[in-house]
Amino acid sequence: MSRTLKEIYNEAVSERNKRMELAEFSSDSKLSILNGITWVVAAVIHSFETLLDVFAYDISETINRRVNGTPDYYARALLQYQKGDELTVREDGLAFGYASVDESKRIITQVSYDESSDDVNLDSKLVLKVATGEKGNLSAVDADELVQIRTYLSKIKFAGTRIEVTSLPGDLLVPRLSVFWDGAISEAEVFDNIEEQLKEYMMNVEFNAAVYVSKVMEAIRSAAHVTDVWIDEEAVPAQGVFLACHDSDGILQPMRKIARVQHTTSGYLRQSSGKDAEEQIPNFRQSLKLSVDGR
Repeated sequence: MSRTLKEIYNEAVSERNKRMELAEFSSDSKLSILNGITWVVAAVIHSFETLLDVFAYDISETINRRVNGTPDYYARALLQYQKGDELTVREDGLAFGYASVDESKRIITQVSYDESSDDVNLDSKLVLKVATGEKGNLSAVDADELVQIRTYLSKIKFAGTRIEVTSLPGDLLVPRLSVFWDGAISEAEVFDNIEEQLKEYMMNVEFNAAVYVSKVMEAIRSAAHVTDVWIDEEAVPAQGVFLACHDSDGILQPMRKIARVQHTTSGYLRQSSGKDAEEQIPNFRQSLKLSVDGR
């Protein structure tokens, strides 16, 4: 870590004062020629040490990113996947790459990883979750394209490494809750305000992050004119915050109530479309029970 300019200057003055041949030039004035020269030299040394700090940080970051075979290495490799392009071997034969970088072909925008193990295999398996699209509007990678992505990984992975790549439709968030509002606006406007806050919440949740019941309720409570959010234990159907997730084959499973916190299966959240397999899964407006506070 670089020294401060004052530390360098004080050390230089201290060293200078040890030399008898410079004693006759000694002065306490900050405006003396010798002190001025010392200050300039100290500033140059400080700038050089700062540059070394930046250089050391950049080198460390580069080395960390190039550690081959780590989970982070495979996650970064997936982000660099280019749809439709063929991998080529570098001239020295030590790595794969693309002939040219084309950001428009990099369809994978979100990646997370977990390591899992079972009783059959002693070695753990690296499970990579991927999604495409912008944050807040993510979707699963097409099944045919997922085959190409797995082929891409099989070419760059190290021998003996067990890797699984999954890309599932987003987990459906179902907030079955009792919501009270002040009655100052219409019910339709309250729904609009709540939906806006829930969409913002889903957009801000990190990929593959945990879903907390308290944070979902907090998002609803932050909507304009909402006074309270409550889980009615006696309500029918049962209230709470639910998730409807897809299994490894992409088949939508029944809703499950979150006790306090739960990780997403797909890595991201979305609202039910109410179509096809999601027809029986309520959207935000269908899930919430609105009441005017005090009535």
